[in-house]
Amino acid sequence: MANHYFYAVLLPEAFKQKLQQATAGLKGSLPFKRWVHRDDLHITLAFLGAAEEAQLEKANRLIADQIGAFHVLPLVFDHFGTFGKKDEPRVLFAGIQESPPLSDLETMVAGCCLEAGFSLDRRPFHPHMTLARKWDGDRPFADGMLDAFSPEPVPFSADRIVLYRTNLHQTPKYEIVQSFRLADAQNLK
Repeated sequence: MANHYFYAVLLPEAFKQKLQQATAGLKGSLPFKRWVHRDDLHITLAFLGAAEEAQLEKANRLIADQIGAFHVLPLVFDHFGTFGKKDEPRVLFAGIQESPPLSDLETMVAGCCLEAGFSLDRRPFHPHMTLARKWDGDRPFADGMLDAFSPEPVPFSADRIVLYRTNLHQTPKYEIVQSFRLADAQNLK
């Protein structure tokens, strides 16, 4: 089986720790089949699937040429949600507040990937961090189940994007292949 690749916002370690604390209660209360490993948390910008080396090199070159126009992203995690069927969601996620700079970054990355010859899923961009997959409860999922876990907003700054390779039979399963620092990333402490 071929490796799959995707570009994503790399989450800072301090934020992943806060997110893990915010989700501790969810894990014990909501029966999802698979919970994402802490080191695999990210915000997907473009999923590529299987990829030829030449395509990856071209996309990396294009992104490297344009990344200097983008600055450290101030982001805020502020809610939980689901994707999929209302009563049997396929994904539980941590959501972030709307961020025009993040949307602009996603548009740039997607454009570079398309120019490199990739076919992308062009559904609207809904930035999130997948926490768990496949509802496995004895009863249907209901929106009210998340009400008890309404998080306090957690601001954080993201200073780079990465190209990940998926290694399905490892934990954590995402491996950084290439990293791109945003313009003023070196100024972060």
